[in-house]
Amino acid sequence: MQLNPRQLEAFRSVMVSGSMTVAAERLKISQPAVSALIRDLEKRLEIRLFRREGNRLIPGAEAQRLFREVDRFYQGMEQIERVALDLKSARIGTLRVASMHTLGLSLLSECVRQFSLSRPELAISLDVRNSLGVMELAAAHQIDIGFVQMSGDEYPGVDVLPLPSVAAVCVLPRGHALARKRSLKITDLQDEALISLNRNSPVRMRLEMELDAAGVTCKRSVVTSLGHVACSLVAGGLGLTVVDPFTARRVRDPGVVWRPLSPAVQFQFSMVLPSHQPRSKVVEDFIKLVKEQFKASVASS
Repeated sequence: MQLNPRQLEAFRSVMVSGSMTVAAERLKISQPAVSALIRDLEKRLEIRLFRREGNRLIPGAEAQRLFREVDRFYQGMEQIERVALDLKSARIGTLRVASMHTLGLSLLSECVRQFSLSRPELAISLDVRNSLGVMELAAAHQIDIGFVQMSGDEYPGVDVLPLPSVAAVCVLPRGHALARKRSLKITDLQDEALISLNRNSPVRMRLEMELDAAGVTCKRSVVTSLGHVACSLVAGGLGLTVVDPFTARRVRDPGVVWRPLSPAVQFQFSMVLPSHQPRSKVVEDFIKLVKEQFKASVASS
């Protein structure tokens, strides 16, 4: 059975809009023409796809199942069009960035803002996901540059450029007794309620190593996957947390402060780029901006 693409296009438009009239407007044809296309499709399939209830079109189970396949096909075509446009632009007018959450929600968003303002003609995308997801995008050449909290040295298909390590800080309520100190020691956390990051978080692993080495025991409060959420929980009075300084600086709540922690709990970040892919001037300029911002942030920690 060979299906008519125009009939499928009309069917998808009706399913998406829920209306013959709206579908006709989207396809720039008359409403009777859409009705005829749907009727011809039903005749070819020998299936009734829709029933009418007043002015409403109700798709049946067969229509729902057919739509899933038709929509998957059209989404694939749209992806091909996006790739074709990307090839046409030769990446000169685009910058595709991906970052793990810690940087993507803080320093990287500021870098993208500055870069976009200085190059208003540039199309920039910033995808925020976990470090492994960023590595996968870089290896698949689906981004121009990524930022991760892992070395990535042995990940195939990526080139790794390490960034300077930064020391984590302790975030605590302004009225907390420890807030009177200009810096904190690991031993100061004894018996404090600690809001932790997930077990697979590198900073949590390093923090727990330091706590164990110092013989410090904390009360476990709440576990969360994001440092920003942990800081919000601190503002809500649930305890203290240890996060990167970029996240701590983004906290706008006046009831929260952060202090340096000793011995230092280090964050290690890296830039990752697709292997065997020439870097455009846009990418090189963005790397330069990130390094400058990173150096300034580390210096002010």
